[in-house]
Amino acid sequence: MTDSKISSHVKLTADMSPAQKNQVLNDHFRKTGEGGVVMISMGVHLLGRATVDMIMKQLAGDAGDKSVEPGGEHDVGSIKVNNRTIDWEINYYNKDLDDESPDPTDPQQTTRYLAILLSTEY
Repeated sequence: MTDSKISSHVKLTADMSPAQKNQVLNDHFRKTGEGGVVMISMGVHLLGRATVDMIMKQLAGDAGDKSVEPGGEHDVGSIKVNNRTIDWEINYYNKDLDDESPDPTDPQQTTRYLAILLSTEY
C-alpha cells in the first residue's frame, strides 16, 4: 500500500536498542515523509495551505526536533504555529494498514503513520 523505501541516509546498527532504532526511523520519517503516511485533521486542513506548509516545515526542522520527548522513541510532540498548539503522533502499522506492525524497527514490515491535529481536536 505504501512505499517501503527508506533513504540510505538512515543508519541502523545491531548495537542499537529498539527505542534507538525507532528514534532514528521516526525522526527520518518526520523530516522526509519517507516510509509512511501523513494525515492532517480537518481542523489543520481548514487553517489553509500556507499554514499547513508552515507546520510541515516546522516539524521537519528545529521546532520538530525540540518537540520530541527526550529518551523516548520520538513518536509524539507539540509545536506552536501562529499561536496555535499543533499536536503530532507517529503510530506503527503493518503494510496493509489494518493492524499494528509486527516489528516497528523493521521498515520492510512497518508503515509509519503521522497524525497532525490541533490540540483542541485531541
